[in-house]
Amino acid sequence: MKPERIFIVEGKLRPVWRFLVSIPVVFLAYLVAGVLAGFVFAGVGQRGRLFAAQLLVLALLLAGFKLLTSLLDRRPLGAVGLGFCGRWYVEFGMGLGIGALMMLAVGALELVLGVARFAVDSGSPGHFAGWGVGLLVFLVVAATDEELIFRGYPFQRLVDALGAAPAVALFSGLFGLMHLRNPHHDWVSTLNTMLVGIPLAVTYLRTRALWLPVGIHLAWNYVQGCGLGLPVSGIGMPFSFLRAEVTGDPMLTGGAYGPEGGLLATGVIVAATVYVSLSKRIYISQEMRALVFGPSPSGGSSAEAVVSLQVPTAQTAVDRQDTK
Repeated sequence: MKPERIFIVEGKLRPVWRFLVSIPVVFLAYLVAGVLAGFVFAGVGQRGRLFAAQLLVLALLLAGFKLLTSLLDRRPLGAVGLGFCGRWYVEFGMGLGIGALMMLAVGALELVLGVARFAVDSGSPGHFAGWGVGLLVFLVVAATDEELIFRGYPFQRLVDALGAAPAVALFSGLFGLMHLRNPHHDWVSTLNTMLVGIPLAVTYLRTRALWLPVGIHLAWNYVQGCGLGLPVSGIGMPFSFLRAEVTGDPMLTGGAYGPEGGLLATGVIVAATVYVSLSKRIYISQEMRALVFGPSPSGGSSAEAVVSLQVPTAQTAVDRQDTK
């Protein structure tokens, strides 16, 4: 192999090098956002600074990925997965539905088994509306940040370089390990957080868009914390529509960590993974396929796109040996 082909193939930097270049972009986004939020928003309180930092991370990630997609991939930013094209609103809605049903299923299991009780929180409608909207906005930004990092550009380039299975395993593992800094974590919570990274990755791979995983991530957190009043990854929400009283075995319920630390959630996550892997309602749109892979010479249909993604990288299988 010629020395230059270690780095370049078909006039582009190889995917593995693009993946490595993207890692410092992510770290730099978090570093700069934290410093700016600390200085510029020093007087707005801890929650205000946290939201400002999350918003800055989102802006910096989008700017960094825009630079990478333009210079290294020669694609528009929408190819990362947040393009407003194709079935984006359908996929986002499906994600919200799946995420909400997953968490409601966990809550229902806790209720039926008698390990938790739920009661309507007392408070004025104005209080509910104000906190509900505020927390929704915060969780939208937080979910988008995490999906851009763990299912966005770095993950996508590693899929191109190594294939789907190694990339899913690595990033799902990192997703779980990142939550080790959360309070009350244990081995079950870490395992569940790793496991939930799998359906989130599968929904990206089957649609090549981030709308479904963002929707699932958002609804899971919002229904869990703001709806049912349960801790979200060890963090209690300042407001919820229901008050939860959890008395059962922490191994089942997750205890102070919340449902993500319990075996009831494990079963729901596995069931959801099976569903998103097999559902015929989840497929890549023609518009998204064109953004990611380029226009199809035959103008292939969405049905053809489904077939091409049964093995997520089938579209590039012929070229993979020369693009790693």
